[in-house]
Amino acid sequence: MILGLVAGLIAALLPATLAAGSGPIYLNEIQVSTASTDWEFVEVQGTPGTSLTGYTLVGIESDSGISRGSIDRAIALTGSIPADGFWVAISPAGATAYGVTGDAAIADNTFENGSAAYFLVTGFSGSVGTDLDGNDDGVFDAAPPWTAEADSLSLRDSLSDPTFGAAASFGLDGTFFPSGVFRCPNAPTGDWSTSFLNFSTPDGTPGVANCAASFPVPRLISEIQGPGTTSPFVATLVEVTAVVVGDFQGNAFAGTQLNGFFLQEEAGDDDGDPATSEGIFVFAPGAVAVDPGDTVTVTGRVVEFDGMTELTDVTEVVNHGPADPADIPAATLVAMPVTAQSDWEKYEGMLIAFEQDLYISEYFNFDRFGEIVITTARQYQPSQVFEPGSPDAFALATANALARITLDDGRTSQNPDPAIHPNGLEFTLTNTFRGGDILQDVTGVLAQAFGLYRIHPTQGATHIVANPRPTKPDLGQGHLRVASFNVLNFFTHLDLGPDVCGPTGVFECRGADTAAEYKRQLDKLVAGIIALDADIVGIQEIENDVRADDGNRAHDAVITLVEALNAADGRGTWAWVGEATALGGATAYNDYPVRNEIIYRVRTVTPVGAPVALRDARFDAFRPGTNEPMGRPPLAQTFTLDSDRSDRGNRRAFTVVVNHFKSKGSSCGAADPFDPHQAQCNLTRVAQSKALLEFADWLQTNSRDEDVLIIGDLNSYAMEDPMDTLEAGGFTDLLQLFEGPLAYGYVFDGQLGSLDQALASSSLLSQVLEATSFHINADEPDILDYDMSFKLPAQDALYEPLPYRVSDHDPLIVRIKLVRQDR
Repeated sequence: MILGLVAGLIAALLPATLAAGSGPIYLNEIQVSTASTDWEFVEVQGTPGTSLTGYTLVGIESDSGISRGSIDRAIALTGSIPADGFWVAISPAGATAYGVTGDAAIADNTFENGSAAYFLVTGFSGSVGTDLDGNDDGVFDAAPPWTAEADSLSLRDSLSDPTFGAAASFGLDGTFFPSGVFRCPNAPTGDWSTSFLNFSTPDGTPGVANCAASFPVPRLISEIQGPGTTSPFVATLVEVTAVVVGDFQGNAFAGTQLNGFFLQEEAGDDDGDPATSEGIFVFAPGAVAVDPGDTVTVTGRVVEFDGMTELTDVTEVVNHGPADPADIPAATLVAMPVTAQSDWEKYEGMLIAFEQDLYISEYFNFDRFGEIVITTARQYQPSQVFEPGSPDAFALATANALARITLDDGRTSQNPDPAIHPNGLEFTLTNTFRGGDILQDVTGVLAQAFGLYRIHPTQGATHIVANPRPTKPDLGQGHLRVASFNVLNFFTHLDLGPDVCGPTGVFECRGADTAAEYKRQLDKLVAGIIALDADIVGIQEIENDVRADDGNRAHDAVITLVEALNAADGRGTWAWVGEATALGGATAYNDYPVRNEIIYRVRTVTPVGAPVALRDARFDAFRPGTNEPMGRPPLAQTFTLDSDRSDRGNRRAFTVVVNHFKSKGSSCGAADPFDPHQAQCNLTRVAQSKALLEFADWLQTNSRDEDVLIIGDLNSYAMEDPMDTLEAGGFTDLLQLFEGPLAYGYVFDGQLGSLDQALASSSLLSQVLEATSFHINADEPDILDYDMSFKLPAQDALYEPLPYRVSDHDPLIVRIKLVRQDR
């Protein structure tokens, strides 16, 4: 959303008889809240030579809380008004951003980022910290501690915050808090405006006139854009005549659009300079309707909003009708990779088209924001294929960034209904896409927002199904099949709000919110497990419901899942291994709200003894400052194989260990700091790998069988330290062995990798025939999942009780031919 013009105060005119070097002074411009370290400044305007001795800028806290009404800042002005009429106090970050030194220095982050009132006064006798509004009624308790007020203004992030009587007040524009304000053209007669002071671009004008002209000047778009990232005409009123190349005024599939349109110079007005864009976005809510191909004249002010040059404060839009065909600009052909992100700047606002095939790579924000990331090829996490932090990993990360761009449908409402497929048609169950599918002839206007360059399509792309849905795992038939499946929080307790889940009853219930969602989730999960056609399934992220409560059985989630599988697959087909015994603790389950489990087909395998769960501080210790354990206890079960007639008579036993290591998201504290190449908690996962190796050694000794298969969500890509630790301990990465470095089962930030792993002990390795991931989840957009939260009716209807997108992780499956072990 663009920060709109806030019409405000017109100050009193300067007296005609003022002598040079004297007269009133005014607040002419102030910027207080921007991205990261603020590029702050305050600009005072007055007659050149006017002494500033005795003047103070006083900031009053206006946010709610105990400090409301307190003096937050008091800056004594020094010197006199310079010859240009503008005196500037600026922070070091501001001086760097704007390339000016100013007349006085203030510290970085001097000003309040929330609501505050600013008074330019004389005779100040107060002190910072003094509360001038002890009863918090929004009015000074007594006369403020200054003799006279020269000027004042208030910036508010809530309209309920007080102004303390400031002469001008500025509140929110939608959800945006003004980072500052300025007078246009200048004090004393200029209106106050917040139109160009935004959070992400240093687009103020410290020390120079705010509005170079108060009447529009005809300009070519290439002049306005200039060769750099910022327009040389910021805050200038201009008139542009050009051709509409993208119409985003509204009502695309009844969604809220950008409230504007994109203009591009007529073909004959192109300046021929490849460094200057010929296009620009016009933010003009409520303007006359335009269509692509119309010639339009716009009068508005140049701004930089969220990094993009555009026209706003539009006072006039004249539609001259369809342009002469010779004047309509053709789409500029572009290609990736670019050599630097800044290469896109020369196309900002223009109609562009790709001649190359582009791959759908990221779709996490497709349902919420209508965004898809497209790339020149499917991209991989650097630490999936190279050692973390290595030159090769850095090179891959750089190459990935230069070979991707966001395709954005141009609608600003969240969860727009219906969703629009990149082919330009409504997204439906029969018109869907998958990661790895190809788009051809991608065409649209290039914009910049939220820190990314993006394409708003002006026509549908050609969609090619390059990664069709699998119906079964790509494995041979026969022999033993063992699977691992992160089921994305299957809970039988509904998430109704209160934190009542987990063994201690204090954790959020993480699964379905309603009975309808629960049925959708269970039906998809059953379909997914049956499609795996596995004999043993190790499960992660199933509810840890060891207590019987609220009418639920103890272990209700895993029991319910087995019952549902038997109802679909035949009575007596599936069974649960049962409640585990503990190694290293009194109980088998720690306090984490989800746990690991094992289910199996009765006709093919038989459990030997009870399952065993490892209780170890490396999994059970709480994350610093929380009551949440670091991980989920590994769960082991030894099986014998009963059904392979070709091997009948041999002793065929092995042990499965199901794991779920600490995630990469939340912090593990100062002792395990963030790793820029392996994310949060890498040292914790390494420690868990070591504990798992010790557990495997114990299992081999106590089961009297060396064959151990480690499976589960290790939250570690193939080349990361936890995997290195397990391989150094004698286990072999089966996905790497059978699928190679480009194995994957998860998508994060548009990059593929394997967080779910399968590793075989040295004795088992020769008996493993195949291993693969079953790509039913990671390649599917999550708009197809069971969750109904935030979805509008057309999105809710995008559901089928099929295995696709039951989780965000692909299950993996290993095929094994067990042989006799001589003892």
